[in-house]
Amino acid sequence: MIFALALAACQTSAPPPVDAPMAHSWKDEAELVVDGLEEVKSLWDQHQKSAAKTLAERVYTERFEPRIESALREMEGPIETAKVEYAFGQLQLVLDGKDRGVIEEQISDLERRTRAVGEAAERAFPPPGQAAAPPPPPKDVKPIVPDVPPAWEIDKIPAPAEDGAAKPE
Repeated sequence: MIFALALAACQTSAPPPVDAPMAHSWKDEAELVVDGLEEVKSLWDQHQKSAAKTLAERVYTERFEPRIESALREMEGPIETAKVEYAFGQLQLVLDGKDRGVIEEQISDLERRTRAVGEAAERAFPPPGQAAAPPPPPKDVKPIVPDVPPAWEIDKIPAPAEDGAAKPE
């Protein structure tokens, strides 16, 4: 499976065009993948490893790959896409293990990455007839208030002389 994922990531033909989902948003598509991954974790917790592995493969092949991967490839390129494909392949391997922490970490990383792709695709590839949403404003920018000198400038304003002219400091 990992070989097939790597081979698919290195394809030389042009990728299909990126179209917005018809029935719902990119974020909704991402949440469907996340829901599937949560179900994989639930099946593993119920000691149904085989079913968990089958569902993990289906989440990738039937939900992520045909619906979200093209946006990821267009926005971030083939290397980042291959990393996510590899992570899905690694999930298949860790589901055979017994370490719940490793499985939770792998699923959590895939969920976080999928949500990030959904949010970015929401802005980059709007549905037909809608303009792309502007990126969110930066949070660390302070507003500029015109015509109000900063405190350090107020302290250096020369005091007027007795005859009305400004005194030098």
